[in-house]
Amino acid sequence: MGIPLIFFALLEALIRFSGINTDVVKSKNFQIEVPVWASNDINFFAAEGIYRQIMDNTLSVESADWLNYFEEAPYVHYKMKPRVSAYVTNTVNRIELEKGIKVFMKSNSEGFRTEEISIHKEKNVYRIVLLGDSSTFGWGVNQDERFSKFLEDKLNSVQNSTRYEIINLGIPGYTTDHGVAAFRHYALKYSPDMMILSFGANDGKPVPQRAKKFLKFNPWMEDLQGFLRNFSTYKLMRKILLSFYNPFDALHSQNPKGPVEPFVTFPEYQKNLEYLIDTGREKGIETVLLGLCCPKSYLDIMRKVAQSKNVPLIDGMHVLIQSIPEVREGKRYPELVQYYKDLFGEESLRNRRLWYVTSDTCHPNVIGHKILAEALYDRIFAEKIKP
Repeated sequence: MGIPLIFFALLEALIRFSGINTDVVKSKNFQIEVPVWASNDINFFAAEGIYRQIMDNTLSVESADWLNYFEEAPYVHYKMKPRVSAYVTNTVNRIELEKGIKVFMKSNSEGFRTEEISIHKEKNVYRIVLLGDSSTFGWGVNQDERFSKFLEDKLNSVQNSTRYEIINLGIPGYTTDHGVAAFRHYALKYSPDMMILSFGANDGKPVPQRAKKFLKFNPWMEDLQGFLRNFSTYKLMRKILLSFYNPFDALHSQNPKGPVEPFVTFPEYQKNLEYLIDTGREKGIETVLLGLCCPKSYLDIMRKVAQSKNVPLIDGMHVLIQSIPEVREGKRYPELVQYYKDLFGEESLRNRRLWYVTSDTCHPNVIGHKILAEALYDRIFAEKIKP
């Protein structure tokens, strides 16, 4: 027993001190350098859009650099690397991309784009956890320009004895499956008083059935892989194995290898939302549902769940669209409106009116995040909070 352990320890030390990058994979099969976390079947869907554009020569290879700030993680499959501070390009808006505009993102010690918050909650603190995808994460805007930050500032501006803390656990590409895992393994330990759920944009994306079944019925593998990822030897072996697999094969064909199905089907989506609401209630947690970039089919299910469970639902895209006339006329946030007019040009804004409130007709821009924060405050908190 001693000899294999000694051999393994020497090999582990050799790999660690060699400086080999075990976080990315590249081979003769595909010349684009891909982070290991994004090269497996179940995670590749989160990066598929940007790689498809790279393969079509509509984006540069450097446009995918932001993926290097993420990593594999137990239970939630992936999240940001801990303690990241970086400026990244907003790849979803062509004009911002061409002008080289970058936004700042920062992660805490757990790998989420939120502040460090003590697990211990003081008596006068009201905690709100946000679970969601890239819109909740705040893709395309700076760290302090997200609706989570605007809402927290608004709540704390009210002169009362309560201090509000918002914990943003949103990650690009997340589905309600990710949300359930993040709720169990991250959110609950902070003893939240409320959670805001915003999922649906990614739940319907297709993934290989074999990969989905593997995740659904082998949760123990998450624990094992989480343990093995502590070792450079394992990560190097995985890098070598993945170099023989081309994750881009499916991008060249409308008929990817093997049967696919939605990451989260309609019944699974409803079940996940109901689980989060019911489990939250059991623990004294209020729930608010927020629809953003959500296909109508999934938004209809969200609305059905909201009605049956008697929880508030805010259709965020409807709120944003309804605000456009006042924004366009300069009645709201005139300085930001002028910024976007200078950035995009008035003609572009006339042709793409959603650019007044979004980066790409989906992800909220700074104005959109401010409007969402106002809507959440007015509809959820205004009557509850007394100065």
